[in-house]
Amino acid sequence: MREHWGLICKKIRRLAAPTAACLLLSPFVSAQDDIVPSSDEEGRIRIVDQSTFDQRYAAPISTVGAPVSQAADNSLQAIFSTGLQPQQCAPFAIHQKPQSLDTPNMIGDFLGYAGSVNFSTTTLGSLETSNGIFDLPGSGRVPKVAENNSAIPRDRFYFTYNHFHNAYSANTTVDPNALDMDMMPIDPAVESRTFHQNRFTLGIEKTLFYGDMSVEVRLPLVTEVDNVIPGFTDPTSTALEYATDDPTGNWSLILKKVLYDWYGSRTSGVFSSGVAFTFPTAEGVTVNLGDATFHVDDAGLHVSPFTTMLIESKQGWFIQGFIEFDYSTDKISIVDRAAGGVGKVDIPDVANFDFGAGWWLARYPDRHWWKGLAAIVEYHYTRQRQDFKSVAFQSNGVLSSSNVIVGAFDTRRDISNLTTGVHVLINDHVNARVAGVLPLKSSPDRQFDAEVVFQLDILR
Repeated sequence: MREHWGLICKKIRRLAAPTAACLLLSPFVSAQDDIVPSSDEEGRIRIVDQSTFDQRYAAPISTVGAPVSQAADNSLQAIFSTGLQPQQCAPFAIHQKPQSLDTPNMIGDFLGYAGSVNFSTTTLGSLETSNGIFDLPGSGRVPKVAENNSAIPRDRFYFTYNHFHNAYSANTTVDPNALDMDMMPIDPAVESRTFHQNRFTLGIEKTLFYGDMSVEVRLPLVTEVDNVIPGFTDPTSTALEYATDDPTGNWSLILKKVLYDWYGSRTSGVFSSGVAFTFPTAEGVTVNLGDATFHVDDAGLHVSPFTTMLIESKQGWFIQGFIEFDYSTDKISIVDRAAGGVGKVDIPDVANFDFGAGWWLARYPDRHWWKGLAAIVEYHYTRQRQDFKSVAFQSNGVLSSSNVIVGAFDTRRDISNLTTGVHVLINDHVNARVAGVLPLKSSPDRQFDAEVVFQLDILR
């Protein structure tokens, strides 16, 4: 019985050897078309080249009366003859991630501001008294995270240009009892002016951990803001002037991490979250009322946690959104040239909600240049979470004296803007966006009359 059982096991071993060779060596065989597994008369696995295999098994297959080893080899040939070639016997396939999402970046809308100034200035000698209100430039405040950004971490260098039309305004009036340079009464005068601002932003983003995270550095370069209203009695003098001390704004560091992504037959999407840090590298704003001077500086570190998502459809549409909350670690400080530090103003927390949708109007994946065009529409809402407090002081110069209140007189601002634009996919490494921004509310919830945006991204 033992000898009979041993003979059966020996036959099973010889028949199983070629099958085991196919299963165990299939990954190797799939990469080498000219080798196939076989076995010798003792049942040991060996490798023969394809030419030897073809010569050996060119004759019709017959297992009747053949040796056991020959029967095993013929059994292997029978398996191959059914269409199960060695390269098709791989037990697994390497999973490949679907093609990366190519949803355009969100365009944005935000200007940023540092509150308002209410003043009443008396020019000594002429008794000219002017009073009014104006907004301080917000050039030191870096735009929100959603500006030229996406839920997708990318390796890129980018440039953004923003033109804010009528971004700042100054409304002043003259006391009717004021006298001119000849000590004669002057007609009541009202001076209303608006000023524009151009902002240039440079940024770089680098992915980490196989593209699941990115680090972004953003630096706004602001053209010099120097708004001047001449004196009423003496046009060669200055009634009001406010300007930034340097052309560089606050730079930001943005960390972003993918929390969840999926790639389906109909839609694909990404959910990400992160935090932005805005550092007080700008010099603030200098204000001259007559010859009295004071300085306003936002010297706090801003911390802005955010979450973002996008969904892209195979039919060509896409949606995306950002939710961001901005917190400051310090206050806006006011320093007068004559009186020194006169106080600080609390910075309200800000909530930003940005949502956009778009549609690919044309896609040309086979082209090398001008590969696609998409239309984009976005809604942006900014809400102050607290009232903007204020501080009052007196600023004195040699020829003028001013009573000043720095802060805000409209308590909280609710800013709503609509952005429309186009995204041009120039090639696989370069894309651009051109857009216009229209405010949906009137003053004081209206930061500007119109905005023009141009964005250029260079991807690796």
